[in-house]
Parts: sequence; C-alpha cells; structure tokens
Amino acid sequence: MVVEDDPIVRRLLVSAFQKMGLSVLAVSNCSQAREEQQKEPADLIITDLQLPDGNGMELLQQFKQANKAVEVIIMTGFGTIESAVEAMKNGASNYLLKPFTSSQLELAVNLLSEQKELRKQNTYLKSQLAEQSDASSLLLCSTEMQQVLKLVLQVAPTDATVLIEGESGTGKEVIARTLYEKSLRREKPYIKVNCAAVPENLLESEFFGHEKGAFTGATARREGRFELANGGTLLLDEITEISLPLQAKLLRVLQEQEFERVGGNRTIRIDVRILATTNRNLAEAVKAGQFRQDLYYRLNVVPIRVPRLSERKGEVEYLLGKFLDRFAKQHNKPVPKISSIALDQLARYSWPGNVRELRNYAERAVILSTQETELTYGDIVPFSTSSAGDPILDSGTGFPTLAEVEKRLISLALKKTSGNRNEAADLIGINVRTLRNKLKEYQGQSATDSDADADDEPQEIPSK
Repeated sequence: MVVEDDPIVRRLLVSAFQKMGLSVLAVSNCSQAREEQQKEPADLIITDLQLPDGNGMELLQQFKQANKAVEVIIMTGFGTIESAVEAMKNGASNYLLKPFTSSQLELAVNLLSEQKELRKQNTYLKSQLAEQSDASSLLLCSTEMQQVLKLVLQVAPTDATVLIEGESGTGKEVIARTLYEKSLRREKPYIKVNCAAVPENLLESEFFGHEKGAFTGATARREGRFELANGGTLLLDEITEISLPLQAKLLRVLQEQEFERVGGNRTIRIDVRILATTNRNLAEAVKAGQFRQDLYYRLNVVPIRVPRLSERKGEVEYLLGKFLDRFAKQHNKPVPKISSIALDQLARYSWPGNVRELRNYAERAVILSTQETELTYGDIVPFSTSSAGDPILDSGTGFPTLAEVEKRLISLALKKTSGNRNEAADLIGINVRTLRNKLKEYQGQSATDSDADADDEPQEIPSK
C-alpha cells in the first residue's frame, strides 16, 4: 500500500511496484490507509512522513502495534537524522529520502523480501526442530533400494512432481527429503504437511492460509504451507486423506500455481515443487471414486514405489547394525552384540511396520540391553508381536507346542550351519549327542551308542 498525498508521486510509486510484479493499492491520507489496512492488510506499506490528516510516524506505530510482521518504509523530502532514528526505533523497515530512484526503491523492497523469507523459514524450522533427527539420512544396501536411489538421483535436479508410494514405515518421507536435498531448490524452503493429521475443516487453511476473521478463531492473518514453501518444495504427506472438494482446489493450485487465502480475494502466485506420498494404491482409490483422476495424473508425473522391508534382501541386518550404533551413541550405552541365529530369525520376520518398526525395536533393545549376553530375537522383537512372523513360533495351526518349537529351532540351526551338527549344537547351546538323539527321535528311530559316532554329514529334519 502506497500512502502519498501527491498524485504524481503516488502514480510513479504504483507504476514502480507493478513493474516489480507486486499487487499495489494507493491512498492519499491516514484515514484511508487505516480503513484499507482493516479491510485487507498489506504486507508492505510505504508512507510519506507528512500527510494532510496526520503523519507517517503515527501510521507506523499503529500498524506495527496491530501486526508486528507488517513492513513499513518511511519516505520524506525533509529528512533529518533524528526523524530517521525515531522511525527505526518505532519499527520502520527502511527510511528513504526524496527524491529516490526506482532502482533504490526496488533494492529496498528486495532486501525486505529476503529478510521476510528468512524469518518465515526460521519460524517454520524452529517449529519442526523437535521432529528432526539423524533419522532423515537414507540408509540402504539392497539392490531393490539401490534402484530406488538411482531413480531419486535422476529426478531430483528437475522440477517434476513426484508421487512416492509405499506402506507405512518404509521411509517415504526420507525419500522425499533426499529428493529435496539433491534438488536445485535445496537452498529454498522445504515445507511439509501431514494431510492425515490435520482436521478436515482446517486443512484448506493449512494449505492456503486465511485472512483475519475468515472463520471463528481466525484472529489474525496466517500464511499457509504453499505460501511458506514459495520458491522451494512442498511435501504433501498421505495425500489420499484429502476430501474430494479440496482435491479440486488443490488441482487448480498445481496447474495454475496460484490461489487465494481462505476469506480473501487477492490472488497469490507461487513457484513450488510438489512431492506427495501415500500408503494406499492411488490408482485403486481413483477407481473407487475416492480420488480425482485428473489430480492423480497431475501428481503421478514420476512415481517412486518404496518396497517393504521384507522385500529388501540383506537390509534387515544392515539397518539393525546402523540403528544399534546410532542409539548406543544417543543413549550413551555400549553397542550391543547380537547372536547370528537372532539375525537369521529377524531376516525371516515379516516386519509389518517396516523400517519404522525395526528402528523402534532397535532403540528399545539398546536401552534394555546388558553386556552380559548377546541380544536374542526376543530381545529385539517383542513376543506379543513376533509370533505371527517368527519362523520358529509360526505353526500355521495356532500356537505351537514346546516340542514343535524345539524341532524348528534345531532345523533352523542346521540350516544356518549348512547341516553341520557339531556347529548347530554349539549354536543352540546343547551337546552334539543330544542333538543326534533329537534327530533320531524326529526321524522315528531309537538312538543307539553306535549311531553316536556317525560322521557329521549334513542332515535335514523331515516334515510331519
């Protein structure tokens, strides 16, 4: 908003601001300025010091008292050091002496814009600080995840919209952050919004912001996530949770890169790269009428599917080692050791919670571990959750008997040692004679002394 009583100067200022691509409103006195600021607050106000019904210093104090975030530039043809100092003390963003050039005005505006952007980023980053940890680093070793990383590195430097699909806990947010960190926008804001965590009636305001008085409780104007992400990257986490009416508004923003705040009528243009995640099959949601087909096509420019942890060969042992190291440092404890048979069991577990489940169990194991014994399978996966995916406990016909568990444990040990009974006996803590007797028992034979000296050829336990 320009506040200037001289019509020629007023027109020149309006023209200069329009050339900068800014929406501008011009008034000639203090009362008009107060009225307009009440109706639709301006982000930046440039006001003459001397006005017909007051002065710019009064406006500065009133506007800053109402909204500390508003930027105010004082301009005057009769400037003094005293008035400049007073203006800055009262919160003025700059002080310009007439006559000034359009280049000087543009420099002042660009400086304010950069400062405001930094403040917005700083405010947002502070609010997110508690959520940030070294868990954001992408850890992988499997061929399956290396293929995902290859695609991430290919698409990251572009501005293409990316749809990241995968079950909960697979690391979709970590993939999204990697896309941002490897992009050309990595120096710009990275903003995320969890669509599933925000109440439906507040999600539109969360996206686009709102004007003061737009709804009950809107006591001040608020910028939405799209506006905060301007110039950078916006992550729409769990995008399938958005209602169909809001999907239509979102489609318009993605296509036109413009929107209006809730309760406002000023069109705001943005430049934002979109990343979206979902733990559901979006194509199926389209068929079911739960997701707009046109929005699906707009989001599905580059799809990335993150495989389940159980689909990643060798990754359980690798990630477990990384997590144990990480949490041992975090909790100031020694890194616990884990038995080889436990590693084999963990590799066979289904991991319904994927990497998140493994990470949480690793932290629990570190906290509860002692250096007296190696970690076992049960030290890592709680018994109540492990039975469904544990190769030893899973009987397929209900909870197994002790004899069934014993048989499966010996079978697993023999497989781990390629059938060597001496090594298998050591692995599960029994002597080789006991192991041989058990094998005879499972085969329906009686154990004899002559059998006890048999060679240690590889042996399998027959199925019932």
